[in-house]
Amino acid sequence: SLYTSTPRRIVALFAISFISALVIIKLHNEASRNLDSHVQHGDNTHLPPTHNGQNVRKDDSDWDTSNSEMNKLKKIDVPHGSFFFGFNSHQVKIPKSQVFDRSESWSSLQRELLDDDSDVINVEEEKKRCASFNFGFPNATMMPLRRRRLFYGALISDDSAEVIKATSMEQYNIFHTVSLVESNTTQNLTPKKWKYFGSENASKKLRWLYQLYGPKTKVSVDYYVTSMMKGQVDHLDIENFQREVSSHRWKFNGMKPNDVAVIGDLDETFSRDFLRALQICDVPQFRPGQNCKSPKVIASTVVFESSPECAWKGRRWFHPDAILGECVDHIGDTKLHPPTKRDRAIPLWTPPEIRVESGGEMISKNDEWNSPTAYHFHNFFMSGEEVRFKYSTYGHPHSNAHEKPLRNQDDEGDLLLAVTCAEGNHTEKAERSFDSIPGTAKPIYYLNEDARRARHKLWQDIVRKDEEKYSQNNVQSITERTNSKSYWDSSKSAVLGLASGYGRQVYELFVGSLRATGFSGHIILAIAKDAPSDVVSYLAEQNVTIKYVERADKCTYNGTIGEKGVPIDMQKSHEWHCPKDYPDYKITWARFLYYRDWLNDCPACTDGVVLTDVRDAYFQRDPFVTAVERNQVHPLMVFQETPELDNEHWLTDWPVYACRKHKIGRTPVLCSGSVMGSREGILEYIDVMEEEFKYWIQRENCRIDNRGDDQSIHNYLYYTNRLKNVVSIPHRQGPIHVVGYQAARIFENATMEAEDAGVDISQVFIRDDNWKEWLPRKYGLINTNTGLIINEDGTPSAQVSVFIKWIDLGHS
Repeated sequence: SLYTSTPRRIVALFAISFISALVIIKLHNEASRNLDSHVQHGDNTHLPPTHNGQNVRKDDSDWDTSNSEMNKLKKIDVPHGSFFFGFNSHQVKIPKSQVFDRSESWSSLQRELLDDDSDVINVEEEKKRCASFNFGFPNATMMPLRRRRLFYGALISDDSAEVIKATSMEQYNIFHTVSLVESNTTQNLTPKKWKYFGSENASKKLRWLYQLYGPKTKVSVDYYVTSMMKGQVDHLDIENFQREVSSHRWKFNGMKPNDVAVIGDLDETFSRDFLRALQICDVPQFRPGQNCKSPKVIASTVVFESSPECAWKGRRWFHPDAILGECVDHIGDTKLHPPTKRDRAIPLWTPPEIRVESGGEMISKNDEWNSPTAYHFHNFFMSGEEVRFKYSTYGHPHSNAHEKPLRNQDDEGDLLLAVTCAEGNHTEKAERSFDSIPGTAKPIYYLNEDARRARHKLWQDIVRKDEEKYSQNNVQSITERTNSKSYWDSSKSAVLGLASGYGRQVYELFVGSLRATGFSGHIILAIAKDAPSDVVSYLAEQNVTIKYVERADKCTYNGTIGEKGVPIDMQKSHEWHCPKDYPDYKITWARFLYYRDWLNDCPACTDGVVLTDVRDAYFQRDPFVTAVERNQVHPLMVFQETPELDNEHWLTDWPVYACRKHKIGRTPVLCSGSVMGSREGILEYIDVMEEEFKYWIQRENCRIDNRGDDQSIHNYLYYTNRLKNVVSIPHRQGPIHVVGYQAARIFENATMEAEDAGVDISQVFIRDDNWKEWLPRKYGLINTNTGLIINEDGTPSAQVSVFIKWIDLGHS
């Protein structure tokens, strides 16, 4: 019953394991019957070239296993190949130039979580931990109280340094032994180079690996060379054979029946909290005297796809697996666990059986979210080609993996979710962000916001390059694109804004720049009833549809919340103005209702729609053409501000908590001043906004004296999944670039520079002989050859939004 929601690939894995069980069992029995006679003890004082740095090959070519250096390693010959055993980290002296202390890079929060390896056990703290997983605490019969020793086994191949750092941080100084096993072939027997043996580069990588898990852990990389040929066994059998190495390593390192074995892949790990619980709590599966029929503790694992910001919602993986040593092959006593006690031919559990066979209990945390007990960092590769190599050579290989875009690589939708997440499209299957994942368990490595952002940005770059490359190989005709939902006709699209009370210069910048891009579609702007004639004539010349908005004599919507909760007179507040048509709504809310009216009055506005502020926005390219080119044609798009800003900022936090008693937390801020989508998507968005406005109007605690709380509501609706078919576009990666926060910081810096230099602020940056470099290069925001504001990929930002502070720099 634990596996009713098992993904298809795991069902297939179980099926393959069952079909090939007789082959595996026969090979295992032959290998284990006379174990000691197969072990060849080489010269234990001699280290392989990856360890001592002598006689090292200067390239990374395949290491010949007949080479005398490899044959000096401890070795076991088995019917399907040979196991070679390297030396563990406690047997090796690492050159001083390559020694590092990874704790120096920990944040204060990470340090607090990782400094928990004291020999003194805090009984009260451990009791709470055990209870949080529904485990008991050891009673008097189990004393003296001590931590169990944990032994880990995993395969190592082309796993990225990123994923190894993430999983090893969770495990830092916890395991007694970390047994990693490398092979010189992939699962489908494609030859591959040794990564941790046979060259100076491999030697450096191995020494780096030795230090990641902490000085208390014995880390080893052992080697498997198969003698099997293609067609003799299934691809996943090669993985199973390779895993057998770990139980031999555990035995060499002194594993006892009362120790615990953990089997996983290198991109999976139990949470640190759960690992500590496995060490100390009264875990039923770890009580002595097991019958070993159903001995596993199985993880409840949250899955991250390629980035910590891209996690599955509601889907749990079920690895790693933990098992008591007395049930492990080569460790437990076969006299106590004969074949008759288990419906199996082999009395004890081998590492591959621990991995793939059922027989245990899946454990979640005992809280309202059923928080996970493990993390899976799936496909955290460093390039698109690394992803393709995996899908073409491992598991069930895809022969055409190098011909398809990443989004189409697998049938389970893993990479599709990862790609759409990179594009800002968090579907109903995905969490909105790392911070929005419910529960009390988060991977420690990615609690460091810099690490989280760096990984997500790298993944976004991988996806962008992949989409550019493979879209060129799959170009649709204009007719196909026009008839699809992935195309907007700019001439049938519309830009809407409320622009009352401005001088002609504001309209020239906004409308003039938009028309200069070649945009021939609809521009609908509201202006004051008494607008100057030059404004009216200019807008008419530019084919702008003019709407008039009048101010109400009195707002019927009065608020009660002011500074520090002091009631205020809304009729005198500068924050509150209500239009005559919608006196129940302050103007910053009412504009959305006007947008709906204007769209309904424009049957020709059939394609894309932009709702935007006017005074602080201008255009460098047609936003609808740009959206199509970037493959960002979605029913609703919201745009992230700079990552330096999050929703713990008062503009979101204070109003939302005052009204909804909800904390959005450290999530990207979404700008309500610029929203884009299809006609249908925008109209649905406005309906949801209006519904929430009505909720706030009816409650005194929601009547906030702030004109900007439409952005508070905008973010609240997105992060509580109220908006339909919405895509969040990362900062500087879409047709609209919100520069507000950065512009304010640049202005502050310019102000200080002007004061220091004793000049006017307009003279700080601009130079007549170099006007195209009107912002310093250090900010990385402009193309110095054109003067245009650019996205992260170097292309011009179609719309530059919330640039008001740059006006103060004195530039026209």
